[in-house]
Amino acid sequence: MYFQVLPTKKENRSWNSMSEWNKQIENLFEGVAGADYLAPPCEIIDQEKSFAISLDVPGFRKDQIDIEVKERRLSITGSREEVKREESETVLRQERKFGKFNRVFTLPDNIHEEGILAKFENGVLSITLPKTEKSPARKVTINDSHQ
Repeated sequence: MYFQVLPTKKENRSWNSMSEWNKQIENLFEGVAGADYLAPPCEIIDQEKSFAISLDVPGFRKDQIDIEVKERRLSITGSREEVKREESETVLRQERKFGKFNRVFTLPDNIHEEGILAKFENGVLSITLPKTEKSPARKVTINDSHQ
């Protein structure tokens, strides 16, 4: 079972092991910090009954973020407009990023999509993805061909 984080600007990368996953996350964000593209950092936690995804989106309001689940893909998009300045104002330094972002996660098969919940607090978007319960093993009876 794995999460595949689809690329923001880099080629498609997928992984199965946790150590490889960490390397891929580092590579995914390599060079993004200086780019004119928003790529909110995320954290994915495997819990007993659910997965938890957290994205840092400081400066966003919840009405600027959309979440969609379709065909086992969780898509998180957001848009933040640049602050309008008066003509008399001169920006001396601009490090805040403005624009759009889109993060897409391919979900494992064991996610109960209808039960996904999202919460937004203090600039952090938290998404809970409940796991489906495994069906217990059951014995199948072999019937005679006459029945």
